[in-house]
Order: sequence, then structure tokens, then C-alpha cells
Amino acid sequence: MPHALVLNATYEPLCVVSSRRAVILVRHAMPEEWRCVLAIPAAAPGLSGGAEEAAFADLRPDPERSAQIAQVVLTSLLPALVERDVTEFGAALTRLQRLVGDAFASAQGGTYHPRAAGLVDALVRHGAAGAGQSSWGPAVYGVVGSEDEGRALARRLAADVGDGGRVHVVPFDNDGARVEVA
Repeated sequence: MPHALVLNATYEPLCVVSSRRAVILVRHAMPEEWRCVLAIPAAAPGLSGGAEEAAFADLRPDPERSAQIAQVVLTSLLPALVERDVTEFGAALTRLQRLVGDAFASAQGGTYHPRAAGLVDALVRHGAAGAGQSSWGPAVYGVVGSEDEGRALARRLAADVGDGGRVHVVPFDNDGARVEVA
């Protein structure tokens, strides 16, 4: 599998830099039948390395936006995941991604990477239950309820991704992240 996605809800104050690991408040596996459609356009990558560190240093948390993010996660996203409701999960995910993207807009020139914004909209327009940007972009992803829906969405999305871009349909990684400390 070339790519995978995992969802963990954690709590770590955004304004505190800490060497300790974030506490996992809740963890639910993604439904086995759900799929992630990952689209990677041919475009310059988003921030990384020193540029990413500088961007994070300049960003300031907005308490109102943080409260909205928490509300979406706790009242929509997680309940939909537990209930295996891909439609509600996707709607909550899209709202969440826009809120998070708005928090990083000053560093990336908009809610999403310049090449990602249209692809997020295209994913939803073409049938994804929800969509968002991976890290600083330009990769984007959409959530669907099955492998067949994923393949159909990937076909519809191909023209939007354009020449040199790639689209993958992948399962979610329900094993979680593994961290090795040297």
C-alpha cells in the first residue's frame, strides 16, 4: 500500500512546546470498508523543514477557532465515526479541514495550498463524503464508504488532478503510528 491514514484524537495545548507525548483521549478504528482517495497533483510541495518551523513560530492560536474545532470533533466527527455514518463523518471532516486550513492561511496563502483548493472542492463535487488537505499540501484526500466508491471517485477526479498527478484508493491504517526513540 503506498499510503494510509489514521485518526487519533489527542490533547496537547497548542501554545506549549513539550518533550512529552500527547495523551490519547480516544481512539476508534476507521471502518474496514471505508476508503481514502488520495490525490497528489504535480505541484510544488507545501512547507517543510526550516520554512515549516518558521511558519509555526509565527502562527498564533485563535481561541474561538480552537473551540469550533473541538466542537466539530467532539459533537460531529467522533460520534459519526462511532456510528459508522460516512456521510456525517465526511461533512464534519470537511468543516474541520476548513477551520484548520483557515488557521494556517497566512502561512500557505489561503485555506489550502494553491493547487489543493480546487481539488478539495472537486473531491466533494465528485462524490467524496468529505475531503481535506494533507499537511501543507498539495496532496488532498477524500473519504468514501467503499472500495467501489473509491475507484469511481478516482476515475472522476483524474481530469481535475491533471497531467503528472496521481490518484490512489487506499484503506485506512488502523494500526496507529509507531514511534521509535533513539
